[in-house]
Amino acid sequence: MKTIIILTIFSVLTLTGYAQNAQTYFNSSANYYVKDKKVEAMQTIRDGLAKYPNDEKLQALAEKMKQEKKEQDKKDQEKKEEEKKEQEKKDQQKKEEKNKDQEKKDQEKKDQQEKNEEKDKQENNEKKNSEKDKQQGEQEKKEQQKQTNPDMAEKLEKMNISEEMAMKLLDAMKNQERQYLQQNKRKATKSKDKSKPDW
Repeated sequence: MKTIIILTIFSVLTLTGYAQNAQTYFNSSANYYVKDKKVEAMQTIRDGLAKYPNDEKLQALAEKMKQEKKEQDKKDQEKKEEEKKEQEKKDQQKKEEKNKDQEKKDQEKKDQQEKNEEKDKQENNEKKNSEKDKQQGEQEKKEQQKQTNPDMAEKLEKMNISEEMAMKLLDAMKNQERQYLQQNKRKATKSKDKSKPDW
């Protein structure tokens, strides 16, 4: 009978010590978890389960921690993916803005080029028209001269001299004639009397 009582007391003490030690691991792990020290909490649970693998409280807490870790990892992954998408969106916007700026510059360059080409074309047309008008004017002048003085026009054509050149030659001849006349005026008409003074 003594043996049975001793065994019963020993069993009760063992079970009480077992429960107390498993509870200690549970409490320590819960405290770590509440203080957001999840690594230490998980390590304490592992240590507790290593000594007391059949303790339901330790198993339940370990399972809960694993589940929350999975959820947290999932949230972190989603957050990373969201940040990645946001960054890609920003990069895409920057790229689109850069492309728009480049297109705008290209369009401005093209517009300026077209404007310059149009200006050059207009200047060329004006130049051609001016030359055409000039030639037409000269032609009309020649025609008019032919009508007023047909003999003179024919003679100039035979001599292969333009009317402009003929006018220049006439002006030069007039100038020479003036000079000649002026020089003759300076020469005295009477010879000087040498017996009289110059004054």
